[in-house]
Amino acid sequence: MSNPISCSICHTSSIESLERDGDGMRQNCRRCGEFVLSEMAVIILSQCTDKDRVKLSGWIRDQNQVGDIPRIDNVWIKRIIERPIPGIIERVNRILAFAVSLQATLNSTFNFLGKPAFEAISYSQNMKEVHYLINFLAQEGLLEHHHGGMRITPRGFMRHEELSTSRTASVQGFVAMWFHTSMQAIYEKGFEPGIRNAGYDPVRIDRVEHAGKIDDEIIAQIRRSRFVVADFTGQRGGVYFEAGFALGLNLPVIWTCRQDEMEKLHFDVRQFNCIDWTKPDQLAVRLKNRIEAVIGAGPRNLPVP
Repeated sequence: MSNPISCSICHTSSIESLERDGDGMRQNCRRCGEFVLSEMAVIILSQCTDKDRVKLSGWIRDQNQVGDIPRIDNVWIKRIIERPIPGIIERVNRILAFAVSLQATLNSTFNFLGKPAFEAISYSQNMKEVHYLINFLAQEGLLEHHHGGMRITPRGFMRHEELSTSRTASVQGFVAMWFHTSMQAIYEKGFEPGIRNAGYDPVRIDRVEHAGKIDDEIIAQIRRSRFVVADFTGQRGGVYFEAGFALGLNLPVIWTCRQDEMEKLHFDVRQFNCIDWTKPDQLAVRLKNRIEAVIGAGPRNLPVP
């Protein structure tokens, strides 16, 4: 019997399948999930720290959770490892959400032992950290030990529903875009009225008052949003990350790009139905229609009963 092959990303788990895919290799890791790694990315990976690999592993699981198999090249690796690891509260919420997806019925159990996917989902270095986060949930009364496994308590299900409902009830649309002077009129006459006319409040991070780190504030604002509008004009790395983070939270993403830059879109983005705009007024109309079609009209423009 041949020796198992270790995952190129995490190095801690064996891969279940390996096959050539274009200029890269498609791998399916028990911890990270399924992804395609380019040949150039392997060189960058050799320089990554354990913490970098935790970020990559968690990000891949985020994409798999929404049905995407990401293609990772050297540019993407650099972008991913620039982001901070989520805080404790977000990590325990991720474990709770994953547990809900695994527990078949209200009164059944799930087991996290022997499931390295929990490490990736919670951005943990190892199973010791997963144990710590599981114990945190148990002490909060959200999980409990039951017949050799773990069971989500009624309070745990309620917490999960509260988190899901808070996003659905939001009237905020987060705009991820290039903050260049050439984009000023596009925002004010295109993105802003398009979102407002659909019944939501547009939020752009450079127009939000805050005292903390910009990365933390971006994450906080996306988490508060009902959806994200991601415009890839200028091919800014931050926009790709903010869209990916939103997908990881299972938030709808509306994809847009100036028409003359459509060919520059990254491979992973081209598969989505992207609004290709040329003028602000055209963008405003198409954006409003797309938001209402995908998410529904927001409460800001609904008629008063």
